[in-house]
Amino acid sequence: MIRNKSLSLPSLVALYNDAGVNRITDLASVTAALRASDLVAGYVALREAAPRRHLHEKTYFTGHTGVTSSGHHSNRREEHLAIALRNAYGGSSPLQLPGGRTLKLLDYQTPLKARRADTGIGKIDLFGVIDGALPCIIELKVPTASGGRSDTPLRAFLEAFAYCAIVEANTDELAAEAAATLGCDISRDRSTLIVMAPEDYWLSYLGHPKAGDWWPPLERLATELADSLGLESHFIALRDAQFDMGLAGNPPRLTGACLPIKVADLATGQPVPVHSSS
Repeated sequence: MIRNKSLSLPSLVALYNDAGVNRITDLASVTAALRASDLVAGYVALREAAPRRHLHEKTYFTGHTGVTSSGHHSNRREEHLAIALRNAYGGSSPLQLPGGRTLKLLDYQTPLKARRADTGIGKIDLFGVIDGALPCIIELKVPTASGGRSDTPLRAFLEAFAYCAIVEANTDELAAEAAATLGCDISRDRSTLIVMAPEDYWLSYLGHPKAGDWWPPLERLATELADSLGLESHFIALRDAQFDMGLAGNPPRLTGACLPIKVADLATGQPVPVHSSS
């Protein structure tokens, strides 16, 4: 795994794609080995050399309709939950986050690649605004249909962190496009990062004997990056995040209450305060 050296442009993208950050075994020690200073250097490098879709006459908001192309079967559970969330919280009733802030979801599967050569860079699971204006990059994780684990919280965090650098490099273009296409005025402030997943995803990692106590070093890393870059990070569990897959032309939709919880509260093992999403 890449560690203990300054990260370059390809290294930050390579880091979140590295198998070492996506294994449950020794997750705590792998997380603790990462240095905020290296990640800051990687962030700056990626921001400077980020893909620029507008230079290739490509847009960010591609006219998503809230309905997937799935037929009668799909295993793309993360995509379907992302669309269900956008369908539920993309209008006049945003998601109420812990602490009282609001999150309006504007788009899903927002592309960042400008060229085929931009290998290792995917799409933003959910793009939104906090309190009506602050851009927010959301990495969404969902357990498999059989209850298996998806990517680790560390992998999710590092991917969203890299995407924030790319978004920051293209803030003016994204803001202009959001105003013209979505009717939303986005501030030019640095994005906020959210790793969001159903509660059972987080519980499958918290306290797992192979993972170790990974939450404190991840929380500490996020705090150090916030201090260095002014980039907020939030880790949100969704309690009762049941949803219907969008199959055969039907839009995905939430069927559960979808109550947001701070993972920091969940990690204490104490009774967790929940926040109404209505």
